[in-house]
Amino acid sequence: MLKIAFNQELFDLHYEVLKKELQALITQICRDKKIVKKRKKSDGKFENYDYLLLSQSDIDYIKNLNLDMLIKAKFLKEIIDELGKPAKGSNKYKLLFYIFVEKGYEKFFSQGKNERKYSAYGFVEKLGLKSCPYCNRNYTFVVRRRKLIPEIDHFYPKTIYPYLAVNFFNLIPSCQTCNKTKTNDVDFAWINPYDINTKSFQFTYKPNGIDFVALEKEKYNFDSFEIKINGNEENIKTFKLRELYEQHKDIVLELLIKKAYYPKSYIEELAGFGFSKSEIYRYLLGNYSDDKDLHKRPLSKLIKDISEELGLI
Repeated sequence: MLKIAFNQELFDLHYEVLKKELQALITQICRDKKIVKKRKKSDGKFENYDYLLLSQSDIDYIKNLNLDMLIKAKFLKEIIDELGKPAKGSNKYKLLFYIFVEKGYEKFFSQGKNERKYSAYGFVEKLGLKSCPYCNRNYTFVVRRRKLIPEIDHFYPKTIYPYLAVNFFNLIPSCQTCNKTKTNDVDFAWINPYDINTKSFQFTYKPNGIDFVALEKEKYNFDSFEIKINGNEENIKTFKLRELYEQHKDIVLELLIKKAYYPKSYIEELAGFGFSKSEIYRYLLGNYSDDKDLHKRPLSKLIKDISEELGLI
């Protein structure tokens, strides 16, 4: 629902680290012609527990993988069209899952590994996203000393498309609610947060009575209006945005009351004291006015859309 701003510096770092790691891994696998997994026993020693012997066709397949495309290409649907959906249990699936999920995503993005040069913590920090782009209802802060970090959603699930497990544009910091609500039932009509624009989703309100237009603060209550959200229906349904935003009618009610309390003359008077439009907006509504700043505070998109519709600013 909110656009994620592209970060070139983070993108370059992500590509540099993952390309080096995965290229070295693929070279080793092709040389050994097998995958051997190890696990730690209760006595502290390691044992081999899983083998995968590779055929020549397996080796040729991973040699020909386009790592540049899989790590940094933005057009995810086109990648899926090209590589398809590997059958779970097949050698191809096991190879892809081992390389991109186990040795790629899990190595660098598993929670708790916050001291790495590159990790989920650094990824979210450098991206600078402060609230969930799917719902704009919850913060996505990082607190390293407490090992607090938002969840990282795979826009297209890594369990279905393991080759996208470390693709930069497939990694979406999100709140727990959205990550758990979004299932592995893929809908190719979803809009990726990197592709959202300011008009992709729009909030409005619908009065439940004809006398609602009279701006009298005493008339407003939770039953006098409904919150509406327009935009990509697949995103709205997947993240249950209509149901969730019905719980925030108090925010819209406050805006309606402020409309009754703060006539345009009052706002113009504030401007006369030298306050900028954005400063007045922050003072009256506790919100950001620039679209690029909406991610900094939960519910900011709702507040901005409704306040503009009411003519508050």
